[in-house]
Amino acid sequence: MDREAAVIRAEMSQTRAALDRKIGQLETRAREMSPNRYWHRHKPDFLADRVIGGILTLVGLKMAWGYYRQQHLHRARVREALASYGRW
Repeated sequence: MDREAAVIRAEMSQTRAALDRKIGQLETRAREMSPNRYWHRHKPDFLADRVIGGILTLVGLKMAWGYYRQQHLHRARVREALASYGRW
């Protein structure tokens, strides 16, 4: 009986040690995946690359805003046309 209890205790301590090791690995991975560390790992090395990326981002935002405005105005015109036709 004591032998079985000793085997169970040994297995429990091994399991606990394995879980502690896995938790430590997950915590390390979580710290590596934080936004700040991700940025430092993937940021452009040169100032020119950062400037070009910023400009491209602004151009993309301007294009997206223009598309949104165009669709909004188009829908408003369609609503007005339907309202003036009397079916809306």
